[in-house]
Amino acid sequence: MNMFSSEFQKKWDELSKDVDKLNEYTQTHPNIEMKNTKVEDVNIDGVIFNGATFENVDFTGVSSSKSKYLKVRFVNCKFENYKAWNSEFVDVVFDNCEFILTNFLGSTVVNVKIEHCKGVGAEFDDLRGNELLVEDTILNDRSSFTDGRIPFVFRNTTLSGVNMMGLSGNNTLLIEGGLLDEVNFGHSHFSTVTLRRVKQGEGPVRFNGATMESIRIEDVDMWRGLSLAEIKAGLVSIEGGTLKTAFSDSIIPKVYARGVEFYLFSLSEANLPYVSLIDCMIHDFPLWDGFVEELLVQNSIIGEIDGENFKADTVVWDNVTLDGKVDLTNAHINDFRPTRIKRGPKLNLMTTGSNIKF
Repeated sequence: MNMFSSEFQKKWDELSKDVDKLNEYTQTHPNIEMKNTKVEDVNIDGVIFNGATFENVDFTGVSSSKSKYLKVRFVNCKFENYKAWNSEFVDVVFDNCEFILTNFLGSTVVNVKIEHCKGVGAEFDDLRGNELLVEDTILNDRSSFTDGRIPFVFRNTTLSGVNMMGLSGNNTLLIEGGLLDEVNFGHSHFSTVTLRRVKQGEGPVRFNGATMESIRIEDVDMWRGLSLAEIKAGLVSIEGGTLKTAFSDSIIPKVYARGVEFYLFSLSEANLPYVSLIDCMIHDFPLWDGFVEELLVQNSIIGEIDGENFKADTVVWDNVTLDGKVDLTNAHINDFRPTRIKRGPKLNLMTTGSNIKF
C-alpha cells in the first residue's frame, strides 16, 4: 500500500463524517487506495473518488447517492445494503465483487464492466450512459435492470429470476453464452437483440410485448420456452440449437429458421406474413386459429400438428416427413403445394372439413 492509501485509510473514520472534507482529500490525493477493511453504516452521499482502488473492502449499510466514481476499480469487494442512487460511474470496474441488496437506481454508467461477480437483490434499474458489459457473473433472485436506457452485453453470465422489463431507447441487447432462467424482457424497446449459445434453466424467458428491429437466435439450448408473444419485430432469425417458442399476436414480417430442433414452434393465434423452416425437426407444431400468408417447410420432420381452423394463402411443403398426429380439421389453404411428402410410421392424419389434399 502506498503512502497515500495508507494515510487515507488511517484518516477514513474522520473523513467519512464530513463529505466536503472527504472530497477535498480525494481531490488533493489522487489514486487513493483502501484494502482489507470494512466500511459500515456511513453516509457519504455526494462523494467523489477519482482514480481510486478498493480491494477486499466490505461495504455494509453505506449510502453514496449522487456520488461520482471516476476511474475506480473495485476488487474482491462486498456491497451489502449499499445505496448509490443517481450516481455517476465512469471507467469503473467491479472485479470479483458481491452485491447483496444493493441499489444503483438512476445512475449513469460510462465504460463500466462487471466481471466475475455475484449478486442477489442487485438493482441496476433506470441506468443511463453507454454500454454496460457484464461477464462471467451470476445474478440471482430479485436482481433487476428494469427501465434501463443503455445497451447491455452479457457474456457467460447467469441471470436467474432477473427482471429486465421496460428497457427503452432502442438500444442493443447481446447475450452470449451463459444461462437464462425466469428472465423477463417484456415491454422493452430494442434496436437489435442477439441470443447466442445461451442455455436455459427451469424457468421461461419472456419478450412479450417487446419491440425490436430484429432478434437473432443462434445455437441456443432453450427448450423450456422462449416466449415471443405480442412482439413487434422486423425479423426473427433462428439458426441451430434447440428451442421452444411461440408467436401469438405478434407482428413480424419475416420469420426464418434453419437447422433447429423445435420442441415447440407455435403459430397458434398468430397472424404472420412469411414463415420459413428449413432443415428443422419440429416435435410439436401448433397452428390452431393461426394465419400465415406464406409458410415454407423444407427438408424437415414434423411430429404433431394441432392445426384446427388454421388458414393460409400459400403453404409449400417440400421433402417433409410427417410422423405423428397431424390434425388439420377445418384448415383452409388457398394454395397448398406438397412435394416429396413422406409418411412416418406414427402418422395419424386428420383433414375433416379442410380443403387440404396430399
